[in-house]
Amino acid sequence: MRIVKIKNCVHCETPNKGGWFYCKSCGKKASVSPFTTNLYMISDMGKRTDVEVSEQSIDQNMSEMRRRIGYA
Repeated sequence: MRIVKIKNCVHCETPNKGGWFYCKSCGKKASVSPFTTNLYMISDMGKRTDVEVSEQSIDQNMSEMRRRIGYA
């Protein structure tokens, strides 16, 4: 048997029985987010430098994709 502790809303202290993201009583976020943008930026994914961003038209993209998979 698993015992689940029901957390209360951090704003109005109403029990959040369903574990909802937003409080059904006050409409605000029911809990504090454990993740932030800063937390992502210090992670390994945030430090990647091998990602290339370029701008191309749909036609250029389609012809490049066909060339890569061998249809061109």
